[in-house]
Amino acid sequence: MFKHHLKISFRNLLKNKGYTAINSIGLTLGIWCCLMISLFIKDEIGWDNFHEGSGQLSQVMANVAAQNGDIDTWDGIGYPVGEALLENIPEIKALTRTAGPRSSAFGTTENLMDVKVMGADPNFFTLLSFPLDNGATLSCLENPKSVVISQDLASSYFGKANPVGKSISITLDENAQEYLVTGVFQKIPRKSTLQFDAVVPLDNFLPMNNTSWGNGWTKTYALYDDSLTLGQINDKIKETPKNWGNSDWFTLFLQPIQDRYLYGKFENGKVAGGRIDNIYLFLIIAIVTLVIACFNFINLATARAVRRTKEVGIKKVIGAGKTSLMFQFFMESWILVTISSLLALVLAQLSIPVFNSITSKALSHILNEPFVYIALLCIIFITVLLSGIYPAYFLSHFKAVTALKGVLKEDLGQKKIRAGLVAFQFCLSIVMVAGTMIVYFQMQYIHNKNLGLNRENIIYTPMDMGTYKHAESIMDELEQFSDLKAISRASGDFVHMEGGSSDPIWEGQNHEDEKLWFTILNVDFGLLEMLDVQLNQGRFFSPEMATDTLNYIVNEEAVKAMGMENPIGKKISFWGDEGGQIVGVVKDFHFTSLHTAIKPLIIRCRPKESYLFYAKTNVGKTSQAIAHLETVHKKFSDLPFSYHFLDNTLEERYQNEMKIQNLSSIFALIAIVISCLGLFGLVVFTINQHTKEIAIRKVLGANISTLLGFLSMDFLKIVLLSFLIAAPISWYFAHKWLQGFAFHITTGWWIFAFAGLIVLCIAMTTVCLLTLRAAVANPVKSLRTE
Repeated sequence: MFKHHLKISFRNLLKNKGYTAINSIGLTLGIWCCLMISLFIKDEIGWDNFHEGSGQLSQVMANVAAQNGDIDTWDGIGYPVGEALLENIPEIKALTRTAGPRSSAFGTTENLMDVKVMGADPNFFTLLSFPLDNGATLSCLENPKSVVISQDLASSYFGKANPVGKSISITLDENAQEYLVTGVFQKIPRKSTLQFDAVVPLDNFLPMNNTSWGNGWTKTYALYDDSLTLGQINDKIKETPKNWGNSDWFTLFLQPIQDRYLYGKFENGKVAGGRIDNIYLFLIIAIVTLVIACFNFINLATARAVRRTKEVGIKKVIGAGKTSLMFQFFMESWILVTISSLLALVLAQLSIPVFNSITSKALSHILNEPFVYIALLCIIFITVLLSGIYPAYFLSHFKAVTALKGVLKEDLGQKKIRAGLVAFQFCLSIVMVAGTMIVYFQMQYIHNKNLGLNRENIIYTPMDMGTYKHAESIMDELEQFSDLKAISRASGDFVHMEGGSSDPIWEGQNHEDEKLWFTILNVDFGLLEMLDVQLNQGRFFSPEMATDTLNYIVNEEAVKAMGMENPIGKKISFWGDEGGQIVGVVKDFHFTSLHTAIKPLIIRCRPKESYLFYAKTNVGKTSQAIAHLETVHKKFSDLPFSYHFLDNTLEERYQNEMKIQNLSSIFALIAIVISCLGLFGLVVFTINQHTKEIAIRKVLGANISTLLGFLSMDFLKIVLLSFLIAAPISWYFAHKWLQGFAFHITTGWWIFAFAGLIVLCIAMTTVCLLTLRAAVANPVKSLRTE
């Protein structure tokens, strides 16, 4: 019987080529979406789970009270916090701190490289699972002048020779120093949030004032006793700053290291999502596209049932039971789904390069991945069940006498089911189109929003130790170049400036108040003017004022946070600086993501603590300016020259949202295509069912517009019903997503109306083209055929 069912199934599919093609295209696209999303999700999960004891290995986080009553969460904490935890919380079994990494000069002039060097405590390689090839794990960082390097760095610099025991020159500050190579670590897994080329002892790496509880220089990782739950250990460490650091303005908690990648978003001190939201989003999209494809199959299979009534009747008369009939129809579903799955697999392999460019992944030969076949088998099983169970049940339950007569009349319930499935398909399509539009408009809003500074024609280039030593000479040379309108320096890129300090003390401060967290920015003269930052009060820094290297400029949010009414002339001191005062107040501008509100900012005139060159080019002279910057760089440094455009850096800040936009656009388009394929099949079926009626209406004088209205009205009602259901659903999810931005667009009703109009136009175009063909057909021929 199995062979018989297999043969009959293939015959039926080959006989009805149009039906098979529509279903196979729809299923192929749906399964392809599921497969690509499965690969995306697999690549996103499992970060940092290679560390031993990763269940208890966690990063120490800080919840900081903000001026507006909210709670900000920081992953950088003060250097002394780690020592306090080890000394006072016995349940903390081990702890290590890191800083950086940052770009540093490695080697001598003859063989100089720019590498990412990180500072770490001596037990770094003991606590975190970065295996060493050479060197003792417990002692490789105990020597203050030791360095552990990567395999790639060892091969590039020392060749095949064993580097352990050899010295190397590393420039971490103004002067190069000799370090002894004490170990080589193996290649860091791609799914590690920590990526670095070399590790030196932490105390050699930290900047000034590393003993303050209020400076977030270090990231701290702790291993706690497995007899405690995460909640219990968090209760024990929460008040550590208050109890042992006299710092009651922030509290501590642990976040498992394996959660840091996916759960990086916090609201008021609680985890509020992160990349995990993308996984949920695309998981929903995968389910939606597959369900739409399966509903196509169900609709077309049941609509086509009238042509198979005699087949079912004859089989029942000769003794076939319902189970046998259901098995045959399941067999047809299985064959169609299997063929579609194989096509989807081929399509997935062909689309990998495009998928990688959109998602920034590094997938290659997915046909060699066992996971792909496991995922595909699961998708096939689910799809066969979803698409096959109702048609098999529906077709196998015909009455033999009615089936042999070839007369099959659908009851009202069956028509409602079919209409409901079509409406559900288009409802999901409208939701996806509306969501794609919301993401697009938000990205346009971000791109065009006035950030409070001018990022056009601004280039910045990081200094290495060669250019840092000769910064003044470089500035002098660059100022002579006519294609550069202005030259200056700064310590931040005005996009990712999220670090800071709670150390500032100001005139008139109420010491009973909670400490405030300020972002600190170091600049050179002219930087703020170059970026067209707007002055609210006072003045900018001036090279003619010798004391300005002690003075400060603050933003409006800082004035509000400090409670100052007349800030000009008020004194501020921190990090050993005394005698400085506020000389200017600038209007608030964005220096972090639009996901967050503008924070209090203190700007210091510290040219020697500014490590980025900024250049503003004349319009149309960008390439000449870059060439000149590179020429000057090579004059003072042997390290490679690199540069960035400030506006590009801003766009890269929202790369995650851009991925969502691009992927959701593709999947929304596919959902519409699949829905229209199903609609195409149903319209053809409806027209075939009404061929004789159409001919009679034409003979009686009905014109084409009347016939178009007659044939398309039911489908128009279905799509309109879909819109009424989809609009509030779209609004809810759009509103929820936009709440992740402190600055966002407003969701006007027209966005959802436009999304519905797009889907309606596409659907009705499909309907009208087919009905028009039927309406202009020769009625005599149709009547003779009937």
